Amino acid sequence: MTLSIRAALAFAAALFAADAAQAAERTVRLDVSNVTCVTCVPIVRRTISRLPGVEAVAVTVTPGGKGQAVATVTYDDARVTPAAIALASTEAGYPARVQSRR
Repeated sequence: MTLSIRAALAFAAALFAADAAQAAERTVRLDVSNVTCVTCVPIVRRTISRLPGVEAVAVTVTPGGKGQAVATVTYDDARVTPAAIALASTEAGYPARVQSRR
């Protein structure tokens, strides 16, 4: 019985290590709308940065963009997805969509 518990623990540790090895830091850019005042940028930044797996967030208002901004987010792809990041911004009142890859 002890051997099987040890084997199970070793197997679980190997799986965990494999998942960690596959995780990668990625960066995504989001088009964010409804950014119309000076308090909007920090709200968007704070909302996104509170997500588990988000490492860094920069929000830049688009010049002449009429309420448009771009959020550049660095995240751990094993913990959060671009869709979840966009959804968090959207649910905070700032609709966001992942920029198409060029």
